[in-house]
Amino acid sequence: MPRTSSSLLPRLRRVRRAARWARKNFARAPRMVRIAGGVAMLLAAIALLNIVAQMVRKPTELFFLVGHSLDKEPAETWARYGPLFRRHSTAAITPELLAALAQVESSGNPVARTYWRWRWSFNPLSIYRPSSSAVGLFQMTDPAYAEAARSCVRGNAVTETGCGFTSLYIRTIPSHAVELASVYLDRQVADVLARTGDVKASPQQRQDLAAFIHLCGAGPATAYARRKFQMLAGERCGDHLVAAYVARVNAIKRQFQRLAADDGD
Repeated sequence: MPRTSSSLLPRLRRVRRAARWARKNFARAPRMVRIAGGVAMLLAAIALLNIVAQMVRKPTELFFLVGHSLDKEPAETWARYGPLFRRHSTAAITPELLAALAQVESSGNPVARTYWRWRWSFNPLSIYRPSSSAVGLFQMTDPAYAEAARSCVRGNAVTETGCGFTSLYIRTIPSHAVELASVYLDRQVADVLARTGDVKASPQQRQDLAAFIHLCGAGPATAYARRKFQMLAGERCGDHLVAAYVARVNAIKRQFQRLAADDGD
């Protein structure tokens, strides 16, 4: 212990000397240099505080340390999560649709995060922050999670009985994420179709509607269903063209259908 103390003392003295030297030279610097230096230090402090604040608000942002190392090609996604997609599928939300949405949203990465975005705000801690609360295989947001966590999938059907502790589900755990997504989309598809009255939907139209809901939410999806499932040219939700998003989901879904067929051979 004495050796440790004796080795630390010289280091502390060097740090104090360096700090005194920096203060002395900073005080002697021209006024504009001092102002610029002060502003730079203030901005650096705000940036550091903002990062800490965002991590507290959304701890899953710490998964930036993992980055894209858990991204997967479609075949890997199916090999890893295929049994989960099958177990938690429903009549409307097929295993291949779940797989396609997971691939499009996160490349099969269970801890995928959303991007960060600049926004003008008088609150310095809101200027640069995650674009949404989305996280996990399906990039599920907090409101969607709160709605889905009340139910579960049992026997490939959504139910509110015998669900146990689904309210404690974690979106970065693949089995939880798949079940939550299936519950949310199955319920939303049923609710949207109920609101549209006499509109009849084929299985493919139900799956397109599910992809639409996943991207845009129930409001725009209801309008889409009332148009007899006709896309509007140039319609966007967030940063995505809706028609392009749904087409991409369908294209990747066909890949997973081939992978599922290969499993059955």
